[in-house]
Amino acid sequence: MWLAELLLLGLYPTALCTCIGTDIARRIIPNTVIAALLIGFATLAILTPLPDLSLRLLVAVAVTALGFSLFAENVVGAGDAKLAGVLMLWTEPAQLPLFVLACGLIGGVLTLAALAMHRPADRLVGTIAVPGQTIPYGVALAGAGLLLHPYSSLLGAG
Repeated sequence: MWLAELLLLGLYPTALCTCIGTDIARRIIPNTVIAALLIGFATLAILTPLPDLSLRLLVAVAVTALGFSLFAENVVGAGDAKLAGVLMLWTEPAQLPLFVLACGLIGGVLTLAALAMHRPADRLVGTIAVPGQTIPYGVALAGAGLLLHPYSSLLGAG
């Protein structure tokens, strides 16, 4: 079905690339992109049979709740919490450990890059964060989503 393919090969990667760009440039993940991903997945679920739909919804709700708990503690931004939740709809439930690993690795690279850009190498010893500098963690979330997308059973559903 052409609409399912458009959602999987057009909307999803474009939305995640938009998240990466806006998070790097402005530290904002637009609500319109989150809404587009949510509506796109709902459309996909209507168009194609998804045997693991209930598990995807459960994981998405759990990740969103965890994300907003972290947001309440000022650990992540609200956009990051929303993006993580909606990405769980598009990600295989069995891929959750890989998603977390990929996010951690990409986030680690972002942190090292931020440190390298803001501090001379000889001053890095003993520091783990740049004071006043936030890490665009939407980049790690969207990057992990893009990395795992080619292995999704959703691509076979369209």
